[in-house]
Amino acid sequence: MTLVITDRERQPGVLLVTLNRPGQHNALNKALLLELDRTLRDASTDSAVRCVVIIGAGEHAFSAGADIREQIDFTAEDAYAHMRWGQALFDRLACVPKPTIAAINGFALGGGLELALACDFRIASEAAQLGFPEVTLASLPGWGGTQRLARLIGASQAKLLAMTGRRLNARQCLDLGMVNAVHSPAEHLDRSLAFAAEIAAHAMGSLEAIKQVIDEGVDKPWPDALDAEARAVARLWGTPAQKHAQEAFSARRAKRLPDQG
Repeated sequence: MTLVITDRERQPGVLLVTLNRPGQHNALNKALLLELDRTLRDASTDSAVRCVVIIGAGEHAFSAGADIREQIDFTAEDAYAHMRWGQALFDRLACVPKPTIAAINGFALGGGLELALACDFRIASEAAQLGFPEVTLASLPGWGGTQRLARLIGASQAKLLAMTGRRLNARQCLDLGMVNAVHSPAEHLDRSLAFAAEIAAHAMGSLEAIKQVIDEGVDKPWPDALDAEARAVARLWGTPAQKHAQEAFSARRAKRLPDQG
């Protein structure tokens, strides 16, 4: 199996997806990506799934990138079609309505980094190294990596990484804003799952709305983005989850306030 799917009872609502090609440093071949695509599509409509964590099998790699063996005999037309196919797949990953976390437990290079960038959050092990080595093969990232990285850390820093082929360690990535947190290898998986559980504890409708208005608002004119935000609040207002949360908040606040009688 190129993927291992795990539900952990100690983290309700969290789906752990493991890229399972450790002998190839979890290189992304077409079979693995198709299976990942199906898994995330199923998770999108599964009410038991509230957050998805993706990690690489083994101790050394999240994913070392695309499986180059599948691309050796490509023509220019083949290369274009394969890049557009991968872009569409990673766009679907980015648009999964549930929050997604890349738990980067080792190398995340080339397509592996592009996969991580398509997730909402990136939690790195101190052993992680991230980079775009495509320039050393006289090419460039082609599954959306140039665009997502530039939007995340700015055009100049994205050019620096893509034009040099440098690998950055986890702390450097944290300083740049490429990852959200860094943990020791021993704690990495547990801390990543705990973060996922913290998110999953909140109302699904709220999580999905937050993701949508932020992702879509980046490309909207300011007035339209603000209107979409207000409409999202209005859609949630009065739902059972919102009423329950508001009542619980009011009860907690009443307990904290001194008696005014």
